[in-house]
Amino acid sequence: MAEDTRKDISKEEETIDLVELWHTIREHTSFIVKTTAVCILLAGLYLAIATPTYQSVALLRVKQSQGLGDSMLSSLASGNPLQSKQQMSTDAEILKSRQVVIPVIEATQEPNDEGKYPEYEGFVKKHITTTPFKDTDIMQVAMTADTSEGAQEANTLLVNGFLKRLTELSQNEKKVIRQFLEKRVVSSKKELQAAEDKLQAYQSDNKIFSPTDQMKGLTDKISMLDKAKAENQLNLETAKAALASADGQLSSAGISIADSPTIQKYKTQLAELEAEKAGYVGKYTDEHPKMQALNKQIQEVTSSLNTEIDKVVSQEAPSSNPVQQGLLASKFKNEAQIAVAQSKSGALAQLDAEADKMMEQFPEQQKGYIQLKRDQDVAQEIYVMLSKRLEEAKVAEIMVPTEVQVIDEPTLPEKPIAPRKLLTLAIAFVLGLFGSSAFVIARSLLNRKVRTADDVEKYLGLPVLGVIPKFEDQMEDGPGHSKQSWWDKLKGGLSWRKRN
Repeated sequence: MAEDTRKDISKEEETIDLVELWHTIREHTSFIVKTTAVCILLAGLYLAIATPTYQSVALLRVKQSQGLGDSMLSSLASGNPLQSKQQMSTDAEILKSRQVVIPVIEATQEPNDEGKYPEYEGFVKKHITTTPFKDTDIMQVAMTADTSEGAQEANTLLVNGFLKRLTELSQNEKKVIRQFLEKRVVSSKKELQAAEDKLQAYQSDNKIFSPTDQMKGLTDKISMLDKAKAENQLNLETAKAALASADGQLSSAGISIADSPTIQKYKTQLAELEAEKAGYVGKYTDEHPKMQALNKQIQEVTSSLNTEIDKVVSQEAPSSNPVQQGLLASKFKNEAQIAVAQSKSGALAQLDAEADKMMEQFPEQQKGYIQLKRDQDVAQEIYVMLSKRLEEAKVAEIMVPTEVQVIDEPTLPEKPIAPRKLLTLAIAFVLGLFGSSAFVIARSLLNRKVRTADDVEKYLGLPVLGVIPKFEDQMEDGPGHSKQSWWDKLKGGLSWRKRN
């Protein structure tokens, strides 16, 4: 029986009377109002002393970069949104790099007593924000500062420093290519001069000054074949060098990732199509319907290959670092370029063997002329090709990259973005009102003291025999009634208890 009583008491204790809570809140209205007023006052003091924060915004357009076209896979853009996203992420990292941000810090921030400027990591995290617009190639660059003019100045320095850094990176890369081509052009010119001297000496010794039409036809065919071989060999060497560079930078992070079966399928298809195209050297021109249809198939397969490579990179890259993802994509594309070049090399070798059989039909004197003329044509073709690429590299080195364009210059903010006065005051009001109310209610619920006669009967189950009135309680004034002193009240309460 006692246990049942305790359970009932426990259940009653767990029940919260909303009316009682409302009365509790009303009894402490003064405390709640004062607390809310203090919170609003503190918020007002914060707004009065807080330093305002202004934000300057600039809009940049980030386009996919285009190379010199020396690689078949790099010269054909796939238009894949993954490439645009990767390019934008890469440029965002360059914009927030030390080479760009530290000059902005030194130009806009004051050093401390020890002569040190704010830390780079903290400055970037606090002041710089880059946000891409969904499904566009637009990137928003936001810079915050304590003043409106300071925000605009810092953002202008940041954007200009970013564009300058892109130019430096592009020019440094083109400078290496230009220096390499300059050396190759010099050696190629010597080889061409030596081949021409040999041909002239052979013509003079053997009295061959005007080749026959049959010799000229075979020479032209061999010249076209050697041109295709030289270009294919140059693409192969370029792809191998690029692959070695990508593997070296990837190290163990991503170098072991194998391409997917779909990539392998597209690589095989592309290699077969390029080999077929190589077999048409000397037979059809680029305007022939067969060549046009074949070129169209090659473009479609190349686009599908680039799309699949971007998909694999985004799913299997060892990290979300855009630079590492770019290296991984370069690895796959150069591996495909090597497979294509090797396949073309096999097809061109077959044509070369056929040309050798045709050359065997000529007398030794004419075969010697054809071979020397072939060497001269090859040397001349290589020299012309290298000279052309050298001029392209020189132009590319001095050109300013156009992959990033400034759409909107950094703005001059009119109003601060922080602190937000109305929001701050509203939060202070809500915190003061509900915080103080919650405190009053919690204190009331946690108070286990017996405060009224009803509490005695409710929690202890005992009858109330008498109540000692509060000292400040007084009897109501009225006709025939006089105020009772606390001593009279006490005596009356004790006598009532004695009679009972």
